[in-house]
Amino acid sequence: LRTLNEQLGQAELWISRRGREMATAYSLAAAQPRHLKQLDEDVELIATILFLPTNGIAVSRDHIVSRIDIPLFPGVPGEPDDSNARPKEHFENDPEAWCPLFLDLYERALQKDATKLLSIGALCIDVALIQQQLRSW
Repeated sequence: LRTLNEQLGQAELWISRRGREMATAYSLAAAQPRHLKQLDEDVELIATILFLPTNGIAVSRDHIVSRIDIPLFPGVPGEPDDSNARPKEHFENDPEAWCPLFLDLYERALQKDATKLLSIGALCIDVALIQQQLRSW
């Protein structure tokens, strides 16, 4: 369980860093065309974590123990967005504490099913930028 907790703590850091990078890249790339054309656009940035079992078979998406989707965006790069903030201060100050993602997995996603929790042996993390545009006439 401690190893899973450590891996999830590292995953949270990677997701946060990657999300900031993707939001900044999108903001820089799309700023000029958006202002010139007056388009109604929407963007979502979502991290999806698949929790995969370790049971001697090849790890694949067909054998998923659980899934958590974490909204990372909307928000303006460089500005704080507390609406999607995950409480980290306790975890960062106490290495023996359970990270927020571990608690979310166990309490919400797995509904405190320890058997499923113990069956997890791998993570697959996707961070996706979803662009939407509304056109009307």
